[in-house]
Amino acid sequence: MSFASNARAEMARELCVEPCCARAELAAALLASGGVSYRFGGGLHYRLSVTTGEAAVVRHYFQLLKRHFGVSAQIRTLRGGSLRASTRYQLAIPDEAAGMLLEASGVYDADAPFGLLAVPPERIVDYTCCKKSFLKSAFMLAGGIVNPERGYHLEFAAPGEEFADFVIKILNYFEIHAKKTCRKSKYVVYLKSGDGVSDALTLMGATQAMLAMQDVRVRKDVSNHLNRQLNCDNSNINRAMETGLKQIEDIRCIESELGLDKLPGPLRELAELRLNNAEASLSNLGELLTPPLGKSGVNARLRRLHDIADKLRCGEEVEL
Repeated sequence: MSFASNARAEMARELCVEPCCARAELAAALLASGGVSYRFGGGLHYRLSVTTGEAAVVRHYFQLLKRHFGVSAQIRTLRGGSLRASTRYQLAIPDEAAGMLLEASGVYDADAPFGLLAVPPERIVDYTCCKKSFLKSAFMLAGGIVNPERGYHLEFAAPGEEFADFVIKILNYFEIHAKKTCRKSKYVVYLKSGDGVSDALTLMGATQAMLAMQDVRVRKDVSNHLNRQLNCDNSNINRAMETGLKQIEDIRCIESELGLDKLPGPLRELAELRLNNAEASLSNLGELLTPPLGKSGVNARLRRLHDIADKLRCGEEVEL
């Protein structure tokens, strides 16, 4: 199973206890899945269904309808025409229960077009627990999440802009800041920050998915830190080697043009040490001197050797 399927299955295992949460879940399920259709003939009649690609999700709504609304629905398996087509599951709700469920979920409004609202009224998500249930249901039927190994991205597909804004409003209530975009004439609410995705998973009850994601985040952070440290160490080593080679060039120049024996004792000692210890750091060179010298003192003597070499290259008189 994919990371997204595992997250949805984890959410589906928890059946809401409170009737208010059941109404919020039902409202999100009917609206997010596009599960309301119409029949005309002797008036307007509704037909309800919930369709999903996850068996665990369709069982979740089967149990929710039976426990909280006393409705026994039928689970159907929908298979595509080709061998590669994925299996989908549909929860067919009895027609005689359609009106009652639409009113219970707050979706029905006689004054709305075709008697249906694009989003449920505020009373359906009045409580914090109901807001969580609405988000969870919307994600189970119209949500997706990228495997955290590849990146951080969680989204809700919305049937319309009003529904997208409603989801964003609920996420903002929990201080999770989402954005929306229009993709192929369909609106999508999305989160792209690791913290935002993690908080949303926790909010919707996918604790194990959140922990798995956090594990990936920690491994990525450690790996990135090690890579940065390694790159930094390599850069420092390369710079030290380049500096050492330039210092040796200066000393060779002095040796050929002037002779190291003409240098003052402290400079001659350091020059000979550098020639024999090309890869040694300034601190290591200082420890080899008699008496030992600090890093800044070694650096000062090497600058003096560099100045002498520059004057010799330019044919200038050198004062020792």
